Amino acid sequence: MLLLEVDGTNKMQLASLRGEWYDTEVEESSYVHVIGDFDSTGRCVIDDDQNILILHPDQLISATVVADSFGCMRRAVLQDRVKATSEPTPPLVYGTLLHEIFQEALTARCWEPRFLTDVINRIAEKHVEDLYTIKVTIPTAREHLQSKMPELRNWAATFVSPYPKVRLTKHIFPGNRPLTDP
Repeated sequence: MLLLEVDGTNKMQLASLRGEWYDTEVEESSYVHVIGDFDSTGRCVIDDDQNILILHPDQLISATVVADSFGCMRRAVLQDRVKATSEPTPPLVYGTLLHEIFQEALTARCWEPRFLTDVINRIAEKHVEDLYTIKVTIPTAREHLQSKMPELRNWAATFVSPYPKVRLTKHIFPGNRPLTDP
């Protein structure tokens, strides 16, 4: 059981970790983000079937770093820290912004153009210093981020759903007639 203080308030909530989440190493000072539903008493069950706990959500770890950690955990951490101290580049800054846009849309479960535009505007303003560091104006950044939204929406249409999707495709096998959707 985790006793959680809602950020910026004195409100307390309770999260019950079960299943694969049971052994999550959460300490008293840990910062967590819960994606899920709390009932009217302020309780949430996080298990294999419902809800998600993100431990230290402010520490972004790339898939490459995770993959590198299997061979040598120290090397992955060092590479990540060395990269973090280098000069910002447009791909790094845009990647961070796109990640935040994606996370907010996924959390809100909203992929509508108007919502995404509002998120882009807010996040571009939030990262104005990073954009100036790479010599990109806010309008230019907004335009670039907006150009990525069709891909983001297509990805969401394919992979985000409250239930698993069955996707049938056409296949042609030698000597057989094509298999098609019913």
